[in-house]
Amino acid sequence: MRTPRTRAARLAGAVIAGLILVTGCGAGTGEPAATGTSAGASAALPAGEGVTEYPLTLRTPFGDTRLDRRPERIAVVTANTLDTDALVALGGTPVFAPSTVDRNPWLDADDIGKIDKLWDAEAGTEVSAEAVAAASPDLIVALAAYETFDQARFDKLKAIAPVLHAPAGELTWQELTRKLGDTLDLTAAARSAVEAAEKSVAKTRADHPEFKGRTATHVIVYDEKYGPYYASSPGSDTALLFEQLGFVLPAAAKKFTKDGTISDELVGLIDADFLLLSTSGDPGYFVDAPLVETVPAVADGRAVVNAQDKKSGTNHFAWGLNVQSVLSVPWLIDELADLGGKAIR
Repeated sequence: MRTPRTRAARLAGAVIAGLILVTGCGAGTGEPAATGTSAGASAALPAGEGVTEYPLTLRTPFGDTRLDRRPERIAVVTANTLDTDALVALGGTPVFAPSTVDRNPWLDADDIGKIDKLWDAEAGTEVSAEAVAAASPDLIVALAAYETFDQARFDKLKAIAPVLHAPAGELTWQELTRKLGDTLDLTAAARSAVEAAEKSVAKTRADHPEFKGRTATHVIVYDEKYGPYYASSPGSDTALLFEQLGFVLPAAAKKFTKDGTISDELVGLIDADFLLLSTSGDPGYFVDAPLVETVPAVADGRAVVNAQDKKSGTNHFAWGLNVQSVLSVPWLIDELADLGGKAIR
């Protein structure tokens, strides 16, 4: 998510917010600082590796906070679950996390059940500082924070606990996992988790040589009120995952870099060897439209519809593609390959 990723991150934030919407003790206490990491396992974290030294300065664009000792009570204040996934992958459990983790099928119910408090993230809004304070965290994690995260919000949070922050899209899921691991003295654990996830992608790519050089496009079809969204613009997480499987983006993908809107004039440009249509809401207005039916991928049977879960109302796969993490990627990759295989025959 670097140069193109900054822009793509804004689009990803809009997609994530849309998926949410449609589906319906402080720093600087003056206590003696710990040196090194002799902390053992706790209810929230496995034993430290003895690599990270505290006090540790956490730098952000809004100012710095100081982590005096290895934390035990971690509050996650991002609604998109990337930070929560990374913490769970490291063997940790947050005391405070977004309710959107309930829609992550790659998380065990037991892992979710261990979280003390799930704050209501279904509307895609920011959690209140008061709710965070009530969880008594000694570290607040916002490593995939939306653009609404600003100086005022940072100031409120730093009054509660040290803040580990990065804007959404600044870090890849690999970088995010490693940054959290380094902060929690779980550097080796983070490295191992990332390597395992990357190996799953590499294996799937090796198993599907037929994808190499073929074009792929992902469109999320919301209710007609919100319209269809081009979700695989250059630099987006979905585009990167396609490319890691050997796919390439159609040349027309560059036409959808502003806001992802698919107007009638642009419908013909969604064509690809593998056209993935993920539905969230009632998709009939788009997938059954005569204009869409003339798209070669649709007419030739290279369009694959991935429907939302009827019971929960959530399209877990589309959600996963837009909240790619060290845990979601291994869960996604085989299904993505299966869907691609239905188009690339």
